[in-house]
Amino acid sequence: MRKKILIKCVLLVFAGVLRLQAQTLSPTVVSSSGGYFTSANASLSFTVAEMAMVQTFTTAGNILTQGFQQPEDMSVSIQEAPTVSGEIMIYPNPTNGNFTLSYVSNENSETTIRLYNLVGQVVQSKIVSQVKGVNTVNFDISSFSQGIYMLELELVNIKGEKKSTYQKINLVY
Repeated sequence: MRKKILIKCVLLVFAGVLRLQAQTLSPTVVSSSGGYFTSANASLSFTVAEMAMVQTFTTAGNILTQGFQQPEDMSVSIQEAPTVSGEIMIYPNPTNGNFTLSYVSNENSETTIRLYNLVGQVVQSKIVSQVKGVNTVNFDISSFSQGIYMLELELVNIKGEKKSTYQKINLVY
């Protein structure tokens, strides 16, 4: 019986000690450069570099905030050149809504151009009379939602044979 009472007392004391030394996470940031803004609706603290994994330890009269900083915001990107496929070129791509399709044809005929969203729905369609040589078609899709679209260029030769080519259009604002 004494053992049970002794174990319970030790556990209560141990739990009290742990509670005093418990860690708490806080949105407070201490940095060498940055600032703090507060209003009736929100508060914002910021640093020159990005602070991640911030921990704050508090005891009677002392506050320690620690973490690590990333010195700069890093990103990886690939610069997209005008899309060229055989004798087809789309520019500028990425586009803000106005872009040009330029292609070379070996004969006079009609060409169907369709623009698809990523769900596969046709969002724009044009039938263009093409001439032998370089053909240019201008597009304005600035009213569309930003995202990726697929442009289908369907060429029909004199024999009636169809050949389709697909190009990616990246619409960003």
